[in-house]
Amino acid sequence: MKPSPAQCPESARPDTPKPRGRPGLTEQDRGAALQAARKLLATVGLEGMQARAIAREAGLSVGSIYKLFGDIEALVRLLNLETHREFAAHHRAALEAIDGGAVSAEARLMALARAYLDFVLANGRRWDAVLRTSRRGEGGRSADYVQSEEGLFAIVESVIADLPRFADPALRARAARALWASVHGIISVTLANSRASDPAADALAQIDLILGAVTRDASLPQ
Repeated sequence: MKPSPAQCPESARPDTPKPRGRPGLTEQDRGAALQAARKLLATVGLEGMQARAIAREAGLSVGSIYKLFGDIEALVRLLNLETHREFAAHHRAALEAIDGGAVSAEARLMALARAYLDFVLANGRRWDAVLRTSRRGEGGRSADYVQSEEGLFAIVESVIADLPRFADPALRARAARALWASVHGIISVTLANSRASDPAADALAQIDLILGAVTRDASLPQ
């Protein structure tokens, strides 16, 4: 004998709508996807930023990755911003570690250069992703990224603010960017092409030549 509708459990009644589709994605799912993407970016680089690989690592479906982030480019931009903010915090910490006494501008600039080099050596694939995405054009440079970059330049400006030649704010801002570009260029080229037994030490020796010359010249009365 067939049970009456009143005797059927709610979920078994023929007139009860059945749930359709998958349950909604949670913050836990987003966190798992981000962690998986961070791991792949750090170990494989941009080549690892594939929806299928991220989904497999996170235990999610490929479709879930797109629902969570829109597209892989948006996910990469998010990870790059995390990297850049960590990069900036690393430099601030390096400067704070030597401040508190009579430390010359040259010594403080060298501390920043070492921080740059240390970060690149420890996070090469993540930093490469930042640089490669940034070179693609404005699509890879969000307002948050630009703000983080300006914060880095401001650190350098604060270090050279007391040098007589850089008393003018506009010239100081230009000098900070020139110094940053010099350090970046030396590290990028030397790590990839140095014939020295210790490319990192070679890069720092080259940087010391540039920073020493600039700070000595900028210390002269104008």
